[in-house]
Amino acid sequence: MVAGLAFSHWAALIGLGAAAIALGIAFSTTFLTAYLIGIGGPAWALAYAALLAREDAAGRGGLVWFSVTGLVFLSGVLATVGTVLGLLSVAGDHETYQAAVATAFEAFVQVQKDAGGPGMSAADAADMAGLVGTILPALAAVLSMVTQLICLYLAGRAAMISGRLARPWPDLTSLRLPPVASLLLAVLVAGSVAPGMIGLAASAAGSALVMAFALAGFATLHGLTRGRTARPLILTGAWVATLALGWPVLVAAVFGLVDTMFDLRTRIGSGGAPPAANDR
Repeated sequence: MVAGLAFSHWAALIGLGAAAIALGIAFSTTFLTAYLIGIGGPAWALAYAALLAREDAAGRGGLVWFSVTGLVFLSGVLATVGTVLGLLSVAGDHETYQAAVATAFEAFVQVQKDAGGPGMSAADAADMAGLVGTILPALAAVLSMVTQLICLYLAGRAAMISGRLARPWPDLTSLRLPPVASLLLAVLVAGSVAPGMIGLAASAAGSALVMAFALAGFATLHGLTRGRTARPLILTGAWVATLALGWPVLVAAVFGLVDTMFDLRTRIGSGGAPPAANDR
C-alpha cells in the first residue's frame, strides 16, 4: 500500500504479485488466494483509488481527488466481498457452514478443557457454536474493513512524511455518507434475518456499513468541535471510551446516521472553515 501511494499503482501491483507468488510457492494456492482476496487485493485497490482525480477548477491545484467517503465505501465493499468469498470457501450452504463452525468450536472447547479450563456441556457448546457462526461474518467484515483503513491511513502518513504522497492530505472530517446509505442500511438489516447464506452475507455488508456510519459519526464530532475550547477533552473522552469499552462505536454510528439524515454540521455549525473542493 505504501508503494501504491508513494510511487504508483504499478509498483503496488508488482509488490502484490511478488508476495502472492511467494506465498503460493512457500505454502499453497489456498494462502495465495486468501492473500489476494483479503489483504493484497484490497490494499492495491484502495491505494489505486486514493490517487484517482478529475479536473476541477475549484479543487486544489485544479484537481478533485477521490473522496474520503468513497474510500470508506470502497473499503466496506472489499471487506464484504472478501468475507462472503471466505464463507463460500468454507461451505457452499448454511448447514455445512454451521457444521464447520461447530466442529472448530468443539475443538477449541476441548483444548481449553485439556488445559485445565472449566469446559462446557455439549448443549451449551452447541448453542455457543450457533451464536459464533451467526456473528462471525459480521465481525470478520468489520475487522477487515478497519484493518484496511488503518493501513491506508498509516501508508498515507508514511508517504506524506517521505514527501512522496502524490495527492494533498484530505480533510478526514469531510467524511459524510449520502442519504441513500440510510436506505441501504435498512435493506441490509432486513436481509440479515433471512435464512441461510443470504442472511450471513447481508449481516456482513450491514456491519461494514454500520462501521462506515460510526466513522462518519466521529468525523461529525471532529467537525462540530472544531474551534471549540473543550474540543481536546471531548475527542479524547470519545476515543478513549470507544477503544476501552467498544460499545460506544454504536453511539457513533447513530450519530453518523443522524448527521446523514439531518445534516448536523450545517444546522449546528462548527466555527471551522468549509472543506476544500478536494474533500467534497
